[in-house]
Amino acid sequence: MYSKTQKLMTAQMITIFKHGAIVTHFGYEDEDSDMQLVGIKGAKRAIEVLDRFGPEARLALVPLLEDPDWSIRVFAAGYLVRVMPERAVAVLEEIYRLCPTTARWTASNILLRHKQGKEPN
Repeated sequence: MYSKTQKLMTAQMITIFKHGAIVTHFGYEDEDSDMQLVGIKGAKRAIEVLDRFGPEARLALVPLLEDPDWSIRVFAAGYLVRVMPERAVAVLEEIYRLCPTTARWTASNILLRHKQGKEPN
């Protein structure tokens, strides 16, 4: 069971994670590598904090698999491949099939790494 502080930190990390995903994909759309890097670093920092709470802490990302923003959904699926591969891969495949934005490219990259047996994130 999480403490009140851990619950608050988890909520804050989810907000930071979502922001990082959006900023990264804005960077992709604008071909701005600095913006991409800022977004990726933010999302990774949020995951590092969640991971300190234990192996099930990433499950806080599960609701983001239904987020209407493609970039948030693809980042969440990418970081959930390790803990729930079937569901995460299904979401990534859906994004790859249907997404009209650069999140499609991100999904493709994560799926390729997963099929090659490499750690996506």
